[in-house]
Amino acid sequence: MNIRKTAAATLLHAGAPASVPHLLRALGRDDNPGLRTALPRALGAVVGDARTATLLAAAEAAGDERTRRLLLSALDGEVTARAVLALDAGASPVVPALLALVADGGVRLAAGSGSGSVADLAEPLARHGVPMPPDAPGRAATGTDPDVATLLRTGWDPDTALRIARRPAPPDTAEAHEIPAARALLDHWLGLAARTDEAGLRGRLVRCALRLCPGPWSADEVAVLARHAGTVTDAFGTAKDGEEVGELIDVLHAVAPHLPAGRRLPVVEALRALPPAGPGGSPRPEAAASPLPLLRRLGAVLVRADLDRALTAAHLGADPWRAAPAVLREAFGVPGEAVTTEEPAAWQDELAAAARTPEALAEFRGRDATAVAGAPRHPGAEGVGRVVERSPRAANATGPTAEGPAHPPAVPRSRRLLRALVEAYPGAAPEARAHLVDWMTELQPLDAPEWTIAETRSANAAAGAPARPPQADDLDQPRSAAQRSRLLAMLDAESQERRTAAASALRDWPEPDVSRALLRAYLRGRIDVLPGTASPHPVHDGELTTHGVLPERALRWVDRLPDDDLPPLVPLLVAWWEHGPPAVHTAARTALRRVPADALAHLLAPRIEAGERGLLDLLTGLRLLRTPLLTRSERLLRTEGREALADALVLLDDPLRAPGTAPEDAAALVSPRTPSRAPVTPADPPSLPGLLDLARTGPPGRPREVLTRLAEEYAPAPGARPDPELRALIEELLRHPRAGVRLHAHRVSRALFDRDTHARLTALLLADPLPDVVRMAVRTLGRAAWAPALPDLVRLLDHAKPAVRRAARDAVVGFGGAAVPALRRAETHARPDRRSLYTEVLAQITDGRITDGGA
Repeated sequence: MNIRKTAAATLLHAGAPASVPHLLRALGRDDNPGLRTALPRALGAVVGDARTATLLAAAEAAGDERTRRLLLSALDGEVTARAVLALDAGASPVVPALLALVADGGVRLAAGSGSGSVADLAEPLARHGVPMPPDAPGRAATGTDPDVATLLRTGWDPDTALRIARRPAPPDTAEAHEIPAARALLDHWLGLAARTDEAGLRGRLVRCALRLCPGPWSADEVAVLARHAGTVTDAFGTAKDGEEVGELIDVLHAVAPHLPAGRRLPVVEALRALPPAGPGGSPRPEAAASPLPLLRRLGAVLVRADLDRALTAAHLGADPWRAAPAVLREAFGVPGEAVTTEEPAAWQDELAAAARTPEALAEFRGRDATAVAGAPRHPGAEGVGRVVERSPRAANATGPTAEGPAHPPAVPRSRRLLRALVEAYPGAAPEARAHLVDWMTELQPLDAPEWTIAETRSANAAAGAPARPPQADDLDQPRSAAQRSRLLAMLDAESQERRTAAASALRDWPEPDVSRALLRAYLRGRIDVLPGTASPHPVHDGELTTHGVLPERALRWVDRLPDDDLPPLVPLLVAWWEHGPPAVHTAARTALRRVPADALAHLLAPRIEAGERGLLDLLTGLRLLRTPLLTRSERLLRTEGREALADALVLLDDPLRAPGTAPEDAAALVSPRTPSRAPVTPADPPSLPGLLDLARTGPPGRPREVLTRLAEEYAPAPGARPDPELRALIEELLRHPRAGVRLHAHRVSRALFDRDTHARLTALLLADPLPDVVRMAVRTLGRAAWAPALPDLVRLLDHAKPAVRRAARDAVVGFGGAAVPALRRAETHARPDRRSLYTEVLAQITDGRITDGGA
């Protein structure tokens, strides 16, 4: 040890760049205090100001946790809180160990202005489950709730969280939301609630999460809530306490845009089932705000019952004179300001007096309707009400255009009357208010466009405003049966421009017969607008074989179909592959290769059995389950001398067995019956070709021994290219039928090859039959941020196993904006019921990019 200390002291004055690897190796191996004092100083003498970066890079490349901790402990007093946050943002593998050392005092943060403190690391400490240091200024106070304080001090613990949730009352931690560590636990709380099956416990866990992380929420927190939107809606469906319902309604406003259609309907029904009053007729806390905006955000169409419930809740509030008119303005789209009604004072007084009884209101309404029918009013008429209302564009305009024409377009009287009725509502008698609402509903039906088309046209004509008369062939008309008939007829028009315009207008219509008409026009070359493939009624081959269908266009449309919809089209695709021109032949082969391999073999089996062995060319390179028919066909191909075609067939004896494993199985059965032989003199160690051959043809268990020897004896020097035969062997063993051999080959590839080659070999394991192996490969590629694997990672978002889907989601989100093109491609080709798998990830990435851009 004294010699090593002397060597370190010598390097302090005579060190060279060649000594850096030896110094790092010693720092990661020795824990002697005296030696560790000299080694960082010697390293600093060689690399200068790059000592911190050198130690961090060596720690990231460390192969075991002990080496990493020893290297990081040499950063005592050098690393800043801002540097730790930057490493955490970059998903560095050293962050958990570094945070643990900072919390334990093994690594002290650098002092100085702007360097930060341990309190700045509260959020990553909580996320990685590292306890906050006792003397940290940002830790929670322990006087309010001991269990919550323990959770914030020691990091996330499910048992402590469940103990808090099972208490009769939720935690009352008014100051906890100010601590970043408490808000960082939102994902943990909601994740635990999603995994809980106990009745009532899920809602209590969600309520605890909202108590510790109340609104307003940041963009990242909204993304977490959206990811657990199903858990929130389940908790809302089982909520009984009014205060709990109110807290969950606030969350529903945030997650409503992210809810699928199947989950919106139960939430709408639960909102409509809430009584407007609590026990004893007291107002409910959650009824303070109108539920109408939330119902609209959830896609519900407002009905009269919704309006009546909102008005009842408004009358129970502290200020019904303001709340009730606000509900009516929200329901009928009446603006609150910027519109001045200049109705005569006598008319307004007469309306207010009539609203005191239903009979007087009905009489006033009859007189007003008669007066309007006999003497219609419009702006500028003498002796009647006028409305001063200008659009924002006109209000902001300057010069001659601000004045507009000599006769500006008239404001419909129904809108003026609707505003007057809303203003008269607070002073009306309770028994007359329902009649006022009836009058408003007749003037403007709920959730309908402004009910003023005919009135606006006649008023503008009376005011002298120019108006273009509508034409029968206008394409901007509202959807109707007549408009649909006109557009469908335009698909057969002589003009290509009119056909294209009609197709563009019909493309978003959801009716199946409209989609069918668009498809027929496209297949016959009459339009160039490619129709969608999301119709709930699949198209059969008869639709593609009618007279006039162009195979090139049909194949272009088939290319957009999901793989599960292709098997019924196999006979037609095979016919095009056999008899079509070169372009059709190639496109049909590409479509057939997308059909599941065993399903394609089953559909082609009758013709292959009849002697059409040329169809086997469609099965080459596909992993097929061995069947008697395919075995006979392979043997006949070899008999006929067509060895190349026979060799291209990949037949598996079992779905989990690789081809060519029969000799290995036979050897495994024979070896227990083979008598042991006397030991012989060991022969010379085999050469590299011998080891490669032994790994391929040896008995079970031998490949792993060979892999270990290859890693120890044939690792290439830095910068040298590995033997191509060695890489070919690793690729073969990554498809070995034994999972242990596949994993061993993957570990050895890290020691034998460079980073890019190791990532390419890791990508082969994305098709492994074991979900755990696939998840490991996904995490490895995600940490390496290897962009060529993005298409395969996006495809795994639809994996059958939830663990693999979660790992793939985290990996794709880690790529950030680079993953957006692959996700959009997958979303375009996805089935409608699976499209949310990609849109949710896109939303999460987009929200993260917006947040980063805003920061």
